[in-house]
Amino acid sequence: MKFTTGYDGPYDAPVKLPKKRVLKSWIDYNGHMNVAFYTMAFDKSLDIFLEKTLGLGETHARENDQGPFVVQANFHYLNEMKIYDVFFVQVTLIDFDIKKMHLCLEIISEKQKTIMAISEQLMLNVNLQKRKTEAYPDWAIKRLTLMKENHKNYKLPINIGRKILIKN
Repeated sequence: MKFTTGYDGPYDAPVKLPKKRVLKSWIDYNGHMNVAFYTMAFDKSLDIFLEKTLGLGETHARENDQGPFVVQANFHYLNEMKIYDVFFVQVTLIDFDIKKMHLCLEIISEKQKTIMAISEQLMLNVNLQKRKTEAYPDWAIKRLTLMKENHKNYKLPINIGRKILIKN
């Protein structure tokens, strides 16, 4: 297996991804960013993180028949995003094993310096021919090990690991 993207660290804690701007088409009838576009912003940023940081994105999938599948995601919408707001997504590796990654993604308002939304995601490494999970390559395990070490002191948002419930 070969790798052609990403880098071997060290990794910022968290990894800050490129800025984006809320588009007019993302605004719903309530006058703020629709939940579908929060999901899209997280997903597009995750693609950049996997490709440019870890080397486990589109290039890896195409060259090695392994791809990342999100199997669980929890979202917390904490603040409203309005038209033309500038934001970035930052990613923290919470944990991993030979076939899985547990990530925290946060949308941060550039102007307010505030967490606007959080997505906690569990991903599997999948063989794209067999459609079954398989181990990450050794070089990826080394990168994930270093990233986990680099991220160990980052204070995760209190929302991580929470279940959905109505408090009575």
